[in-house]
Amino acid sequence: MAILALPPLIRPRLALKQVVENVSDAQSALASQRLDTRNFIFVIASAITLNFLVIAGINILMTQDAFTLQELKSQRNTALDQKDAILNIVNQKNSPVNLSNVAIQMGMVPATKIGYFNYSELNAQVTR
Repeated sequence: MAILALPPLIRPRLALKQVVENVSDAQSALASQRLDTRNFIFVIASAITLNFLVIAGINILMTQDAFTLQELKSQRNTALDQKDAILNIVNQKNSPVNLSNVAIQMGMVPATKIGYFNYSELNAQVTR
């Protein structure tokens, strides 16, 4: 009410002072808002950079695991090839022709007559 009691010539000057004070307050608020915006952008940029670094680290680890897996697959294939080669050698040694040649070298003689067991006659002889 005191402002309304002042003469009209002084009233605009007080209003002008209030406007200037309001403008300076607005500028300081705007400056702090800009500072807050800069901090926000810095935090977001830091988060994005950290995210990219984590993704790059995971990618490096996955690549290393892929190389290890490839090396293990190669070793497995080599072992399977060696196993197949050994089985081929065993099969060659176990062939009937090879077995008969080894038996002859050991002094065994091929049978001229093939004989068979009759289990029913053997059971009858054993029970008597």
